[in-house]
Amino acid sequence: MFSRLAEEKKTGELLPLPASFYREVEETIKKHDKTGTPAEQQNKQTILNLLKAKRTQKILIYIAYGKQIPVQLPSEEEALYYQILKILNKEANIPRTTKIKILINIPEIITTQGNKIGPYQEGEVIQMEDSGDAEFIINNKIGEIIS
Repeated sequence: MFSRLAEEKKTGELLPLPASFYREVEETIKKHDKTGTPAEQQNKQTILNLLKAKRTQKILIYIAYGKQIPVQLPSEEEALYYQILKILNKEANIPRTTKIKILINIPEIITTQGNKIGPYQEGEVIQMEDSGDAEFIINNKIGEIIS
């Protein structure tokens, strides 16, 4: 297990491990619990936790950069990978709204992205989901963001 941790620390890549790796290691630790000293048990558990932390960090990096994970991963890590992707995809689908206070009267206009906006009256507060339209309004001093 120590050699696996050393290998993981040497490379930025997520090294392949068998699907049952963590189960087997935890079973081995439990078997040796009866024969080893408490310090040895603590060392083994610390090494396992360091290995899990390092690999979790690498999984997050793979997700951040859109890299494909290795084919052979422990089932716990594969589940973690897909749970994180599911959460990120769910958040990506949530429309973001921007609250804008209109500074001048404007008729209906077409933005540079081809969207129709308006008419708006001075002092009117609107919410926009399209960040491009919100930028258009702010950059052209038609409105300002409010919180």
